[in-house]
Amino acid sequence: MKRISLFLSLTIFAVFAAPAIAQEAASSEALPMIRYERNPARAAVAGAGTATMIGGSAYAAFGSPCSAVDTAKKIEAAASYAKWAPGLSNSNNLVAGASFRLNKRIALSVGYANQSLSAINIEGKDYTPKDMIIAGAVSFSLGEALSVGASINYAKSDLYEDVSASGTAFDLMLSYRRDAFGVAGGVRSLGGKIGNSSLPTSALVSGGYSIPAGPVVLNLVADADYYFSGNWSAAAGAEASVMSLVQVRAGYRFSSEHAVIPSHLSLGLGLTLGPATLDVTYLTASEYLDSTIMGGVRIRF
Repeated sequence: MKRISLFLSLTIFAVFAAPAIAQEAASSEALPMIRYERNPARAAVAGAGTATMIGGSAYAAFGSPCSAVDTAKKIEAAASYAKWAPGLSNSNNLVAGASFRLNKRIALSVGYANQSLSAINIEGKDYTPKDMIIAGAVSFSLGEALSVGASINYAKSDLYEDVSASGTAFDLMLSYRRDAFGVAGGVRSLGGKIGNSSLPTSALVSGGYSIPAGPVVLNLVADADYYFSGNWSAAAGAEASVMSLVQVRAGYRFSSEHAVIPSHLSLGLGLTLGPATLDVTYLTASEYLDSTIMGGVRIRF
């Protein structure tokens, strides 16, 4: 009971107190790609589901470190590709991740993301901006249902010749999962300024609930972010898992005008065959993200 009280107290602090003590943010946020959803299954529920195991644990280093120690599998690996915002930045994203549960109490996770944007012409020369993220995380089980995790993301953005930006962001999360219910909270993308711009730091709360109905399990999820810049974002989604073979997903994210991830509708499918799951996601109803396509494969051992 004391652990649950501690979890709730820290979550309340993360949501209400942390933004109040943050410095005034710049008008724009640096290295926004550190907040892009790298997990196709999670992207299919609009990025919600931090408090659940939707999408497994292989991408845990990208913002959901607790999932690595909460999983029932010792090892999970994944790789994915995304055609992100083809109408604007038209970036090609390649992502790989893995989680390793060392024992019942400790888990590690790693991740790598690389994206290249459309070429730009500057003074007669073509340049292809590129972004890169190296991520790592550790998580600990504090009991039967409570866990804590921390991740570090090093990001670098090469804009054009001799012009680049880099920085390090930290995530700190607490998670409580018992039976059909899950809740999580913490701070994401915490770090120093990059030039005159702040990282897209936010306080996050997440909840999830599973409803079994014969051969179908319906997973309902919702996340909310309050950014230290004053922006906000809320997402809700659902996954219907049919006989643990086929997963049908949908979600919607509603964001303030200048939030790092804009409002959008998400749709997705998953197919599980033995230890492997194939995920496909489509994002639409967004001026920026419209027609984004993501696909990936996860393998559990």
